Amino acid sequence: MSEGNKTDREIGWTSDAGEYITEEHVLALSEQPSEKNNEPPGELRRLEKERSEQDDLSRATDELTGVVGTAGAPECLIGEEDETIALACFVEEVGVSAWERFDAEGRVEDIDTAVENLRRAVELTPNSHPDKPGRLSNLGSSHLARFDRLGEVADIEKAIESQLSAVELTPKGHPDRPGVLTNLGNSHLARFECLGEIIDIGKAIESQLSAVEATPNGHPDKPGRLSNLGNSHMRQFERFGQMGDIEKAVESHLSAIELTPNGHHDKPGLLNNLGKSYITRFECLGEVADINKAIESQLSAVQLSPNGNPNKQGRLNNPGSSHLARFKRFGEMVDIDKAIESQLSAVQLTPNGHPDKPMYLADLGKSRMVRFERLGEIGDIDNAIESQLSAVHLTPNTHSSKPGFLNNLGASYLTRFERLGEMADIDKSIKTQLSAVELTPKGHSGKPRRLNNLGNSHLARFERLSEMADIDKAIESQLSAVELTPGDHQDKPAFLNNLGNSYLARFERLSEMADINKAIESQLSAVNLTPNGHPNKPMYLNNLGVSHARRFKSLGTIADIDMATKSQLSAVELTPNGHPDKPKYLNNLGGSHLRRFRRLGEMEDIDIAVANFEQCATSIVGPPIVRFKAAHAWISGLQLKKIVFGFRTSSLRPQQTLINLIPELVWLGAPIYQRFQMVQDVVGSSIHEAVSDAIRAQELQLAVEWMEQGRSIVWNQLRQLRSPLVDLQDSHPFLAQDFQDAQRRIELCFLRSDLLADTAADSLEQQAQAHRSDIQRREELLAEIRSKKGFESFLRPEKFPVLSKACHGRLVVLLTVSKDNCDALVISPSSLITHLSFTNMSQGDISDLHIQWECSRGTRLSNRGEVPPALLSVDRHAHPPPMTRPINRGEGPSPLDMEPMTSLLSDLWEKIVHPIVKETEASLWESTGDRLPRITWCPSGLLSFLPFHAAGIYGSNPEDRISISDFAVSSYTPSLMALRSNPAPLGHPTMLIVTQPNTPNQNPLPGTLHEAEKIMKKANMNKIQPYVHHLSHSQASVSAVTEQLKSHGWVHLACHGTQKFPDPMESYFALHDGHLSLASLMQNSIGHAQFAFLSACQTATGEQTLPDEAMHLTSGMLAAGFPSVVGTMWSIEDRVAPDVAEAFYTALFEEGRQSAWTTKPEPAYALHSALRSYRERSTGDRDLMQWVPFVHYGI
Repeated sequence: MSEGNKTDREIGWTSDAGEYITEEHVLALSEQPSEKNNEPPGELRRLEKERSEQDDLSRATDELTGVVGTAGAPECLIGEEDETIALACFVEEVGVSAWERFDAEGRVEDIDTAVENLRRAVELTPNSHPDKPGRLSNLGSSHLARFDRLGEVADIEKAIESQLSAVELTPKGHPDRPGVLTNLGNSHLARFECLGEIIDIGKAIESQLSAVEATPNGHPDKPGRLSNLGNSHMRQFERFGQMGDIEKAVESHLSAIELTPNGHHDKPGLLNNLGKSYITRFECLGEVADINKAIESQLSAVQLSPNGNPNKQGRLNNPGSSHLARFKRFGEMVDIDKAIESQLSAVQLTPNGHPDKPMYLADLGKSRMVRFERLGEIGDIDNAIESQLSAVHLTPNTHSSKPGFLNNLGASYLTRFERLGEMADIDKSIKTQLSAVELTPKGHSGKPRRLNNLGNSHLARFERLSEMADIDKAIESQLSAVELTPGDHQDKPAFLNNLGNSYLARFERLSEMADINKAIESQLSAVNLTPNGHPNKPMYLNNLGVSHARRFKSLGTIADIDMATKSQLSAVELTPNGHPDKPKYLNNLGGSHLRRFRRLGEMEDIDIAVANFEQCATSIVGPPIVRFKAAHAWISGLQLKKIVFGFRTSSLRPQQTLINLIPELVWLGAPIYQRFQMVQDVVGSSIHEAVSDAIRAQELQLAVEWMEQGRSIVWNQLRQLRSPLVDLQDSHPFLAQDFQDAQRRIELCFLRSDLLADTAADSLEQQAQAHRSDIQRREELLAEIRSKKGFESFLRPEKFPVLSKACHGRLVVLLTVSKDNCDALVISPSSLITHLSFTNMSQGDISDLHIQWECSRGTRLSNRGEVPPALLSVDRHAHPPPMTRPINRGEGPSPLDMEPMTSLLSDLWEKIVHPIVKETEASLWESTGDRLPRITWCPSGLLSFLPFHAAGIYGSNPEDRISISDFAVSSYTPSLMALRSNPAPLGHPTMLIVTQPNTPNQNPLPGTLHEAEKIMKKANMNKIQPYVHHLSHSQASVSAVTEQLKSHGWVHLACHGTQKFPDPMESYFALHDGHLSLASLMQNSIGHAQFAFLSACQTATGEQTLPDEAMHLTSGMLAAGFPSVVGTMWSIEDRVAPDVAEAFYTALFEEGRQSAWTTKPEPAYALHSALRSYRERSTGDRDLMQWVPFVHYGI
């Protein structure tokens, strides 16, 4: 499925998130008829006066409540009135007072007190009494207020029941009847918004229209009643999409404004509601004048609301929603920034416990999510989710707003999943949106929208996991959304578009033509139903084009590809530059023209395709993966022009663009397993092809730089976090400290993935957000540092002069293989580059060598007790568990048929290694004195698994034998910068030996003790035994080894080890009481680290699916700070390891002793000598499997 064919998450403005603060309930209170005909004198009047003062409101209410707690009203308050009526009047005063305090302070116990006392007042008042309707109306309004706060359906039912009784008891023509009708209409509207029953919105409009018609012009309550009628028409429009309703809404609100004089206290609320109707009409018709009028009206409402006004927060929140809508249309950053500013002010001004705070939080979260979609700043989506989570947690399940909050939270989880790829996010998205759907009653106006969004999330999970259940659920949900939505409803195009996307996804999986036809039918309807100028029209056109292009691929009908290019061109032309979706549309348009070119062969098509790929790849906005794929397509398009038309270009700009996108694609803030997945699935061979292009262009230094940037990406990220900042500290010490602190926090998170497994979900979310915040802070500091003179290239990819210096004056061979070429770039000690092209070696030949290599190792697999490849799988349904490869010493391989190995080593020698030695002989012997020169191998791709250090001709006749070891001492490195290290201190080495002959729950390794004895004996002979410390059995605990590593530069580990994928930080050595992981090694400062000997199996094997990432313990130890490491490429025998170790340390100690330790011995020479010695003592070259596994990495 094309990258651009993404779902359209239409998040509801009102029915989902309840963004708008309405004036209905405030107005309803002001419209209540005056039913207090018999005011009690004295004490009650004094308390009533105090209640008018806000500061004394609570005290007055408490006193009233205390008085009403007695059996009846005091005699001084009764006077000549009937005792029952006087008591009714009195408890009503208590209820109203408690209600006013609830409005001011938001305490639930106050509204409970209000409802209870107003209920008592109603019960104490006979039906014939003139105050009965007013008290019923007030009781209903108090139930409505409690419903707004708690969402209990019983309250809204009682509100309607009470207010309906009030209407029935109030005769037509009575001056109080319009107010009672208005309150009844408000309650029907609230029940409609909760339950979605169509009859309620009809009754709301009927009641409010009657109230308006019964209110004479000039009446002070006429504007409020018009405004409430307008609100109900607006809600009915949102449900049915009938233009007549939104026109009536605007007309009613405008009339309300015109009838209200400037300075009137209701004017801000009326302006606010007018703005809401304008924005609703804008979302339907897309008229720019409407959104501008909406913002103008709502800003006026804010300006007219004094500080301290209880509605100020809502009036601040609403302009934010309008600015957000205008941003979606025009993409002006000033609008989204103003939206967030307004909504943040609303949140900050609203005290905790206020009933509207969840709504403001939800709206703020929505705006932050939209800004994230534009700018890609992870902090925005994290903050969006944080705000929306707070809104959800603050809202009870019974509240009518809860489903909308859940829906929008689910949309944000989906958005973050699309950026970071965390399975936890898409699972949370589906869970929250499913809850939103289940909490939404049938017939509710928000039900289709929530079904649609649930379908979007199922589609996203299907695209990741390919589970058929997900795509079927996506179609089921979205089809329901379409069927529940009237044809002229504003949401219908979005639902059709998304349904089409899901049909297309299922077609990609099952190839059923009915699905692709339904996809096109749905998406075409979406386009046709969307007016020109609507901000979503480009997306619908793009997706329609994608489906036509896909049907063309299946059927080859030219009409389809013509329709695809036409639709996608319209999408591009309608989308302004800088819009985050434009790169997707450009990429898809380029892809369709490329398909058309392959069918028709017209040069115009390939030119258009290349131009679109270039514009997409070089965009500064849009998903990195889209731009990376466009860069790859840009390169392929130019190569196709070269093949077909002979077009030639010397520019490497497309390749440089692709290379530059790697840091964005393999983002430091993403989990390690996801970064490796991105390298495996996307980066892959693209780097090798770019390097090959640079070599063909004779840009050899550039080729070296690109090879460095495209291999060991994750290890190099860690290495960069540990880079010294000496120059920066000298010039800008405070900036350096801030940057170092951020680097350290990120590094700790990099290394602590194994510590987070048992952490609570909320804590995990907080830690993940904190980590991404640290990444963002690091990027800000990095930009500031690079703005300083002399630091413009700070921590940018190293250029060739720096890379060549890291080679320490040794010959380094970089090997790369692309689709058509196999090349070697040899960096000489004097930093000259020699290029060798192996014309007789293709990618297929290298693959054959790799298969040969696997076959040569196959004779041992049944003896080693290793986990079969089938078990090394990742659970795609959750956070991928580590794949574990036991690294066990034990029985060695049987020396069976050596033909596969000898044949492989012979081919390596003749086809690759010998030509390199022959071509670079002069360079090889530069500055080597009387010692054999050194070669450091840095292979890539499948070449990374081949034993270049053992390449040669082996056979029974000694005179015919020849190998690389006759000419040079071999080492390996995962990257050039891995060779860079600080100078080792001179003097006697300090050495730690760790042996584990009987590790709990592991196979015994008795040979490790023998191995330690031989090493100790050699140390004693060379008079360095006092500097050697040996830990074994229970002494070799994790804490003891960790502590001893701090003071020992050399370490010899003779124990079991385990490599883990996809998180190499979890790889470990098995000690007596637990695991010594790479993460813990890196967290503890190993300032003396000089050399490590990993006497375990397969510590330098690597992961087959990630050949360029050096996924093994040996490379991990280099990253941990050991500049020189000996490891093994496959299993070694427990009986062989002691002999190799003895020969190795004999040579190493001897070299140190001869120089009186004034120079540091080189482990690479010691291993070379040890293996030659072992070969001479053993059965000779026939026993290749015993010595070839041992390899040296580093300096």
